[in-house]
Amino acid sequence: MKKGFVLTEILVAILIIFILSLISFRLIYVVLQKAKVVSAKAQISQLAMLLEEVKDDTGYYPVNLSNLTLSSPPYMQSRNWKGPYTNQIPLDPWGHPYFYQIPPTTIFTSPTLPRHHGIPETFFFNIDSTPGQFTLRIENHGITACTIWLNGVRIVNPNEFRNHPNPQIIEKDITLTGSDTIKVRVRSQPGEYFYFSISGFLPTKDYFILGSYGKDGEEGGERFNADIVWYSNKYPNFQFPQ
Repeated sequence: MKKGFVLTEILVAILIIFILSLISFRLIYVVLQKAKVVSAKAQISQLAMLLEEVKDDTGYYPVNLSNLTLSSPPYMQSRNWKGPYTNQIPLDPWGHPYFYQIPPTTIFTSPTLPRHHGIPETFFFNIDSTPGQFTLRIENHGITACTIWLNGVRIVNPNEFRNHPNPQIIEKDITLTGSDTIKVRVRSQPGEYFYFSISGFLPTKDYFILGSYGKDGEEGGERFNADIVWYSNKYPNFQFPQ
């Protein structure tokens, strides 16, 4: 009877120790994660200050966060460039890269391109820009056949315009060399029209978004997986987490 009672006490004691250990580990985990959130906010704030310094010097926010480490000025930022603004871009406290976003800049918008009577219309446009990746965006209002070439290479086929809603949106990733020619040949019923624009990421005066995706490194989430986001054009700058 006494031995059974002692064994019961031992099992209860082990269970209590186990429960206390779980609570302790949980508390330690929570404290560590909260400390990482604080550290991430501090690093984001420091990077945001550097980005504002770049804009103060050059008039623009850079295209990439890594541009802060450059000695030579990036495109459009040669005036008063004082880089490098930092020796390296840190990872967030969970070991993930910080994300950085700026709005795209529209570098070209065509006039309205109509279809009249007679032979198909052909239009030519010269595009001067920095070389790089851009997006061609077409807003089509009824054109049923059209071909578009970039520097002699066909990038949009006639069948892409057929049997679609009005307006129709077509987007294509394109590569510009810096001095480019776009040729457009419109074949459709008279009275229909479309226009296009070209946009890409260039140094901007508008705003930037900077942040960490949290513990899981993925967009969205809750608690310690929640995004920690700095908006340069909002107050308070940190929008998440609350």
